Amino acid sequence: MTGNHIVWDDDFSDGFSTEGPDARYAFLPFGTEVGHDGVASTSRQGLRVVAAGTNPKTGEPAFTMSLGQSDPSGLPGTLDHVKWLVYANKQSSGGVLGFDTGPGHELSCEARMSGTAYGVAAHPFGAGVPDPGADPRLASACLALQDPESDVAFEFSLTNEAVYVYYERLPNARAQLGDYASFLHTVPVARRTPYDEHHLKISYDGSRGVVTWFLDGREVFRLDRIGYRLTSRDHLVVDHGGVEEQVAPRQLACGMGLFNFLDGGLPGRAGSGLVRLTTTPKYYYDPTTGEPTPQRFLDDASLASNRLFGQGAGFRMRRFTVSSKPVGSA
Repeated sequence: MTGNHIVWDDDFSDGFSTEGPDARYAFLPFGTEVGHDGVASTSRQGLRVVAAGTNPKTGEPAFTMSLGQSDPSGLPGTLDHVKWLVYANKQSSGGVLGFDTGPGHELSCEARMSGTAYGVAAHPFGAGVPDPGADPRLASACLALQDPESDVAFEFSLTNEAVYVYYERLPNARAQLGDYASFLHTVPVARRTPYDEHHLKISYDGSRGVVTWFLDGREVFRLDRIGYRLTSRDHLVVDHGGVEEQVAPRQLACGMGLFNFLDGGLPGRAGSGLVRLTTTPKYYYDPTTGEPTPQRFLDDASLASNRLFGQGAGFRMRRFTVSSKPVGSA
């Protein structure tokens, strides 16, 4: 067997491009209303991305874009999660955004990254957010690995006070794939400060169907039943119901972004959703108990003042790498 093969490597010394035929990075195909709420710049220190607006009270970066329950664009309110997001502009052999996976290979996405959330202490949710500096629902920066075909995703998320592992299956492919289980787990794996830089790495072994998260060179989480909720609901924060099924991604897109998820609950606390982002029936279930118990929210109307309250996020990235190496069969 040969060693590790670098298939994508960027220290951003040649800038950062998202437009034109030679663009190295690609936004999601939802137009400029989703995933464009950030400003990117490069320097000798690498890439810096911050929320596109400015909080008039603090002068800090702040989000400016949001989607309501009945947005004129027709886009679903749940896309409010995505504030700024790009992926390496590479298509798999099947013509899908991402890098090929499969038996015999382990694909890894990694970065040197720091992240900061801004304005989260001024949230409007009172006791619903007891620890805003650590709560990823309000704002965070992420390293993301996602299969656009099956909508499974594996991420590292950085808040001001904690590092999280995200494991989710988004509901966006249900029209094509049926009523599969859709959910989001957020597992805290380390404490941090906004000034800490981390070596983040997420690896997928196509032979064994195993995803592994490494933080600063140390394995912090492992998953081997992709498509199934974790055995414990302790860190389940969004549950859309559905039938669990095994998923084997044929490709994975590697990217970076700024997020929130205001429709999430507080781990282990029933009825603790913040904002109902969509009125779609039978869509939100209480993560503590699951289907058929509906989730309850502090804000059922998705008020604009609760979706944008001066919060924002940003990150710095010194290096972004995707690699592949041969591994044995299961």
